[in-house]
Parts: sequence; C-alpha cells; structure tokens
Amino acid sequence: MSRYKFQLKNIKVNSIMLNPNNPRGESVRDNDDQFQYLKRSIKEYGLLVPIVVQKSRNSNNEYILLDGERRYYALKELGIDEVPAHVLDNNIKDDQSKNLMFHIHTTRLQWEPYQQCKALEILYEDLKTQFKGNENNIAKQMIILTGTNQSTVKSRLNFLRWPEDIKKVVYYQRPELYYTIVEIEGQIIVPAMKNFPDYFQNVKVDDVRKFLFNKYMKGIISKATEARKVTLILNTSRTDKEKYNYAFKLFKTLVSKADYTFEDVRDEFLAKYPNEDKETDKTFQKKALNINRAKQAVEDINAMDFANFTKQQRQKLLLLLTTLQMQINKALQRAEDFDAKL
Repeated sequence: MSRYKFQLKNIKVNSIMLNPNNPRGESVRDNDDQFQYLKRSIKEYGLLVPIVVQKSRNSNNEYILLDGERRYYALKELGIDEVPAHVLDNNIKDDQSKNLMFHIHTTRLQWEPYQQCKALEILYEDLKTQFKGNENNIAKQMIILTGTNQSTVKSRLNFLRWPEDIKKVVYYQRPELYYTIVEIEGQIIVPAMKNFPDYFQNVKVDDVRKFLFNKYMKGIISKATEARKVTLILNTSRTDKEKYNYAFKLFKTLVSKADYTFEDVRDEFLAKYPNEDKETDKTFQKKALNINRAKQAVEDINAMDFANFTKQQRQKLLLLLTTLQMQINKALQRAEDFDAKL
C-alpha cells in the first residue's frame, strides 16, 4: 500500500498556484461567513495549520495548492510573504490529486461542543479575570476572539461556568452530559440567580449545580430537556408576592430534596395557579390563529373567483372546501362531547 510523504517547509505565498480541481471553486471566500475571523486569527497567532501543496510540474519554484484555499486567500489579503506548508515529495496525477484532496477534507472532523469547551478553558479563565466576572463582557469578547455566533457562545459559557470536577466527567467519561449541563444552567441556574438572588447569598451556586446534576446521574430525571419544566416558576414576578413566595418555596424544595423532580415542581405550581400554564395558552393561541386564517380564506372566496378559475381548479377548491367542512363537523362533535362530560 503506497503512502504519501510530505516535508514541512516554509515557502513563498506568491509561489503558490490555486488548484483548478478544488471542488469549492473560486467563490470559496465569498461564501464563507467565517473568513474575517480566519484573517484575525492568522494576524494575531500566525498560521497554526500549515497548508498542503505539491511542486508544480513546470517549475521547482512553484507549488499547486492541495488543501488550504481559505488560508491562502487570508494570507494574500494580509500581505504575508512566507507560509509553513506540507510539501508532497513526489508529483501526483490529477486523479490522485483529487483523491488526496477528498481524503484530507472528509477525514477532518469538526470538534464536538464539549471539545470546543475544553479548548476554550484557558481563554474563559483569562476573560473572567480581565472583565472581573462580567458575563456580558466575557460573551462579547469571546464572540470577537472565536468568530462564533452569540447562540453558540452562550451555550459554551453555560457549560464553562460549571465546577471543574463535573466538567472533567464530560471531557473524559460522559460527553453526552454536556447537553444536560447546558440545559440545567440555561433553564434553571441563570433565571434562578436573577429572580431569587437572596437565596444565593447563603448558598453556593456550584452546590446547587451539583445537586441538580445528581438527579440526572441517579436516574431521577432522564432527559436533559426536563429542566425546561422548571422555567415556569423561575419567571414569577416579584409584584405578585404570594405567587412569588410560593415559587421560591418550590425552588428551595427542588434544590434540597433529592427525589423531587422537575415535573413535580411544574405540577405543584400549576395545581395552585392553573392560569400560568403558558404551554396550553400557546397551543390555544396557535390553533385559534390558524382557524381564523382558514375562516378568512374561505370568506375571501367569491363568485368572481370561481368564474376566473379553470375547471380543474374549481374541482380542487370544492374538494378542499368539502374536506374542511367535514373536519369542522368532527371538531364540533368532539367539543360538544367534551362539554357534555363536564
């Protein structure tokens, strides 16, 4: 089995020629929303990942680019003269070149979220010191430095705030728990610290994180998204003192009683305040809106429309109206049957 052999050398950027076989084509730079970040990264840190080239068949002083077209354009725009490159020892044919380029790109795996967090640990600690723990400033600077969007940075920070021992469990043993941590932090910890700040004056937030995390580890809660059921009580307004105090009471139970689930919190709160069931409200509003839209669409149909439609269009519309009428009759019957039971 033959193997490609490379030498790592510094070569002149102007000696590199673009590869006509690159499947990305000439618009690679125009279609890349991360290109400006790549330029900033190279400008600040240098080229950390060498490009891959082979010598030109026409000249020993020129090279054909095999991998690194984005980096090549960035280097050109930055005016960098010399670049580290893996130079293929022997020239290869076009079909072999295509196979090699395919192999390079398909074997290059993107980092998983937890792997990104592991790489960001040092940067996060530096930013915490620099901005004295101000999360908004940390997030803004991390967006600038990493070229990542706001949503992704928010998710990574939700993980990076956690205790080191739990993060190590994710890094080295249970990477799937990354999403559990992000859900707990985003859906419970962050809103709880905002709405119940007095509680965290006496209790360490990391203790709360660990306690909630153990509910998953012990199987008391199985799905990461279950944490979203608690959000209901964490957004309770302080203006309604009775409701706020009850929500606070349920939260304290959640973070002190080991077998108390997120669903228990939601059920107890809705038993006392059923009108706070926002999910039901949203479902009703969505259905009502869709019915109103259908009603308006039917009202807009008039005799002139039918006169302008083709025979096939009229038949199709009549079929739709007949089907709609049948569905309305069924919905009315279900509603009447339900009311009869009350």
